[in-house]
Amino acid sequence: MDFIKADHAFWVDGDRQEAEEKGSAFVNAFRRLGVEFDDIVLKEPCGGCRRTGYRLLLGSIPPEEAADIAWRLNHALDLLDTYRRQASGTGQVPD
Repeated sequence: MDFIKADHAFWVDGDRQEAEEKGSAFVNAFRRLGVEFDDIVLKEPCGGCRRTGYRLLLGSIPPEEAADIAWRLNHALDLLDTYRRQASGTGQVPD
């Protein structure tokens, strides 16, 4: 008899592992902006409906938190636009 290792490879199928990796990248990208999703959940595929793939549920976000997230995203994009204008030397954002 072969014993299983203490990693999650035995318990997790390839699709779930891929969903976990993509979900982690999503969470980490928002963390770079100082945004946390407290209620984020990786939802399993639905066996009795049309939804066949994994889903990330972001949970419930109060309007104040949504406004803060929007500000953080817009601020980061404004900085990126400024950088692009400076890098292009034209003063306009390249397409």
